[in-house]
Amino acid sequence: MSELSAASGPPRRRQFHLLFICLLVIGAGNSMLLAVAPPLVRQLGLSDSSVGWIFSLSALLWVFASPIWGRASDRRGRKPIAALGLAAYAVSMASFGLVVMLGLNGLVTGLWLFTWLMLARAIFGAFGSASSPAAQAYIADRTTRMERTEQLAGLTAAFAMGQAFGPAICAALAAKLGLVFPIWLIALLAAAASFAIWRFLPENTPPQSERPRGDWRESLALLTDKRISAFLLYGFGLSVVAGVTVQVFGLFTMDRLGASGEQGAELTAAGFMVSALALLATQMAILPRIKLGPRGLMAWGAGLLAFGVLIQILAPSLGALLVSQAVQGLGAGLARPGFTGGASVAVRPDEQGSAAGLVVAINGAGFIFSPLVGGVVYETVGMNAPLIIAVALLLVMFVFALVSRRLRAVRMLDAPPSEPTTPG
Repeated sequence: MSELSAASGPPRRRQFHLLFICLLVIGAGNSMLLAVAPPLVRQLGLSDSSVGWIFSLSALLWVFASPIWGRASDRRGRKPIAALGLAAYAVSMASFGLVVMLGLNGLVTGLWLFTWLMLARAIFGAFGSASSPAAQAYIADRTTRMERTEQLAGLTAAFAMGQAFGPAICAALAAKLGLVFPIWLIALLAAAASFAIWRFLPENTPPQSERPRGDWRESLALLTDKRISAFLLYGFGLSVVAGVTVQVFGLFTMDRLGASGEQGAELTAAGFMVSALALLATQMAILPRIKLGPRGLMAWGAGLLAFGVLIQILAPSLGALLVSQAVQGLGAGLARPGFTGGASVAVRPDEQGSAAGLVVAINGAGFIFSPLVGGVVYETVGMNAPLIIAVALLLVMFVFALVSRRLRAVRMLDAPPSEPTTPG
């Protein structure tokens, strides 16, 4: 019996729900960290641009490690790789919280503080990057091509749900227990999620391939493969935009509204929560009904994101900033499933781990450049400059999604195959 047949129905839903919960934890942790980072770096006496640089090494490691972990999940199975990634995420968050505590108490300062914060986050990039490609490939193994975009969007929705509720929880906890407590809480939840994956996710044997697998270098060869290269190029642009807008939103909000400290964290958290709720609503309510293909989702997503960033540039108040985040969440809710699902349906079943690894790597690649395009430009040119760059890039992506011949070719794969695609 194929894994697709064996995993259909209620058992498959339970498996997917477990993965969704674990991605929810990662989403909540990342949004909490992004909400507290801007006020924290100012309290620690670090520059505004250090917010981006702290995440840059992690992003660089993420780019190179994700394809390796994706290929490893092909060989070792999805479950152990996903569990390893969550365990590493727990270690990374706990280490980050410890370094912040040392910094707030004056035990580590200046360059050493900055370096240790960067290294603590780098654990997530090097090893925490294992979870997402393994989870994506696990779902790809157990869905047909017709189901895949919607089911992979469910993973993004789970991540978005964590992003939505994470900031709200963060704001409440930070107000009562300080900015560091949410970081410790996520470390604990990530450790619990890792145990849950290891203990309860069913996978007795590694997925079988219809042809012998090579080493991890084969996954890198997909970078220039005509089937998915256009999706990866679009995804890279989307990642740069996400890195810039996420990095500068907290600083932008505090400077535009004159906030700082816990109040700055609360306002930033409110914006991230609205964006994530809009993304979640898009993927849970709108995406299943509009029935757009990958190219259509990518074009609409880039256009709406550009409009949302433009609203942010002009926003005079918190209400307008929240509207901008809602529109950006709507755009991201269309764009990300478009390129993720398109890349998945464009490759063979035995290439799913490699493709998922590349997609996850591309999702993090933009954060390597966001300190320059975001933080440095923010400090040296002005608070609107990074957002103007983001709007220009999104307009280029919008046109690219409309005219790219390689993206148009994916329509051949959107049609139902003569027989259900059965991952080996």
